[in-house]
Amino acid sequence: MSDQHDRLVAFLEEVARLDQIFAEPILYEPIVMTKKENIKIGNGTRIDSFVKLEGGIKLNIGQYVHIASFAQIGIGGGECEIGDFAAIASGGKVISGSNDLDALSMSACAPVDVQRVTPSRTIIERYAVVLTNATVNPGVTLHEGAVLASGSVATRDIPAWEVWGGVPARFIKKRVPR
Repeated sequence: MSDQHDRLVAFLEEVARLDQIFAEPILYEPIVMTKKENIKIGNGTRIDSFVKLEGGIKLNIGQYVHIASFAQIGIGGGECEIGDFAAIASGGKVISGSNDLDALSMSACAPVDVQRVTPSRTIIERYAVVLTNATVNPGVTLHEGAVLASGSVATRDIPAWEVWGGVPARFIKKRVPR
């Protein structure tokens, strides 16, 4: 498996260097972007219509990433990183911050003095995927090649090249790239 994996990684990294394939990201409007100045999108990335990108503190989207319609990235205003060749399927949610339960109000419309928001750093590493309607909670990392199954909720880090599913998500099997 290691030799196969190494060849696949070398091939995909070589493709990433060929910027002439996709010189710019492909964005299918409408896309909602908040704090656009904090959003960086890599070459070859495709973002479909009806996606919401929240810049928060920082949102970095790598090269050759696909974010499908109705996904929401960076919810909560913290830091979010999506690695090269990663994917977020339709309805996938990546949360980078949350309201504290001990605050008087959890409404984003409430005055700042009655709410408390904790920003986090949420990471989807290269080759990882968040499948349809799955949610990655604040502060969680999907390590290289990890898969979060459809409808699942990641409440803790998912190790490299593993498939996790359920609510909360738990180990299902190893992922073997071919």
